[in-house]
Amino acid sequence: MIKEKAAKFVVDQMLKKSDFKEQSFSSAINDSISFLVLMPEDDQDFRYSLDVLVYLHEKKKEILILTTDYRVSLLPIYLRRFAIGHAMKDINKINLPSKELISKLSKRRFDAVIDLNQKEQLFYSYVSGIVNAKLRIGFKKFLADKTFNIQIANHDTNPKISYKNLLNCLRML
Repeated sequence: MIKEKAAKFVVDQMLKKSDFKEQSFSSAINDSISFLVLMPEDDQDFRYSLDVLVYLHEKKKEILILTTDYRVSLLPIYLRRFAIGHAMKDINKINLPSKELISKLSKRRFDAVIDLNQKEQLFYSYVSGIVNAKLRIGFKKFLADKTFNIQIANHDTNPKISYKNLLNCLRML
């Protein structure tokens, strides 16, 4: 519990620096080339969120998928080469990304970050905040106002419908 409070404090402090500039989202997805996709921790969510990856791949977008190391094998074969699996060594004492993982992600340039977690995952919120991307998309949840400039309201408990709604929003952008 103390670790979680410390992690929330660190993430909150880091996200205070987030300043979203005014921008037009009318062609945000079409104009973006490189995407960092943060895969959900929940098993059922993971399965239904694969449609988002397929959509980005079909649109010929450059994607980097961040997920836990054992889930890389659950991705379709043609998407595995775009995945980075993080393990216990990539997590620090308060369950946030390690310096090595932060360094690896900070070296890359992304036009957009898509966090596919419906529930708050401080690890991925931190990653969303450190990556330099002008477009950050995610579901409405704790810290979402500081993390994402496009939030998807989710009132449905069915993950299949939630990810279908997210996909429809991406198609409109």
